[in-house]
Amino acid sequence: MVRFDRYGNGTLTSGALTNLLGVDVDGDMIEVDPTTIGTDDQFDDEVDLRTNIDVDDAGKSVAQGYVEETNVQEVIQAIAPITSKAARIFYPPSIAVDASTNGTGRTLDLYAQYTAQFATPMVASNLAPAAIPTYANTELYYYVTYYDTSVFANVSVDEFGEMTYDVIAQPADYNSLINVVFVVK
Repeated sequence: MVRFDRYGNGTLTSGALTNLLGVDVDGDMIEVDPTTIGTDDQFDDEVDLRTNIDVDDAGKSVAQGYVEETNVQEVIQAIAPITSKAARIFYPPSIAVDASTNGTGRTLDLYAQYTAQFATPMVASNLAPAAIPTYANTELYYYVTYYDTSVFANVSVDEFGEMTYDVIAQPADYNSLINVVFVVK
């Protein structure tokens, strides 16, 4: 048994913790079974926010589904889709595309270019790993969001990152653009 006096001093009087002695609001000594005290452990859905907030419905009305989050679990569930979308879209490294002569059915392995450049960056910050982490080619979706239609035609990309294109004319100023985006599945 552990006994506490009114000044918080305690003594262990047996090998096992059984009851606690304390002082109630009237100054009387009381004995309390520690198993009845409980803990302050709470689950995420039991922790209320000090002020309700709206994490994901900016500009919506109640009729459109506007809901204020009231506890930690609701905030986590509301913000997870927002943050996961932002991190899933990225631009691969710059890749030179030869458009010096016309030709059809040319191919460029966007995925191979991405992994090659990320595996061997030319410069890295102090203490950075030697290679940049990459995804497997089957973990990505590939998009060509823009290409110069006066230079390229029949542009397509397959599910493994292999881009096929035709060069129909040379760029007027020795430059042309193809914009590619990768999205993590």
